[in-house]
Amino acid sequence: MNRLRHLPAGLAAGALVAAMALAVPAATAAQAASGRANVVTALDYNSTGWAYRQVPSTTQVPGFAQRGFDDSAWPRGQAGFGTTNGTCSWNNQANVKTPWAVDTDILVRHWLHLPRDAQAVRIQGTVDNDAQVYFNGQLVQSVKSGACAAGAIDVVVPATYLDCCNLLAVRGHDAGVAAYLNLRVTYVKPTQAL
Repeated sequence: MNRLRHLPAGLAAGALVAAMALAVPAATAAQAASGRANVVTALDYNSTGWAYRQVPSTTQVPGFAQRGFDDSAWPRGQAGFGTTNGTCSWNNQANVKTPWAVDTDILVRHWLHLPRDAQAVRIQGTVDNDAQVYFNGQLVQSVKSGACAAGAIDVVVPATYLDCCNLLAVRGHDAGVAAYLNLRVTYVKPTQAL
């Protein structure tokens, strides 16, 4: 009989926990919509520390987008990758930090850390011509940009792909004339309600 007296309180506590768990995604969306969430840049355009390798477009490099792949022998460079000649506004010495030859592919890899509460992780960038974008080994976007359309790379990473230590890997493909690749990663960090 004593246990029955506490049953309504236990049910109420369980209902409260369930309601709170269901309210978190709605609260996050409301915060982002109302501007009470912070957009944080985890990896910016022109960032340093990229592992990269240029390869002929027919060359396959199995597993290069996987977290366990060994890129220790690859050179390190700064984004943007590309040529300084061409018709795109990005093909100049101010924007191109690491050369990428025309008519080749470039494989790039960069590690980034995200806090556990990071939400709406978004990869954005520009590529001339095409790209396959991977996050922690998962293909998240294939882009056929043509000639460096600004923002052609734009994808929100599924939450199930996120970890604290994450790998962004991209295979860029150039079809001639000029090459360019530059990326950034942002996320939403919810702020606590006052």
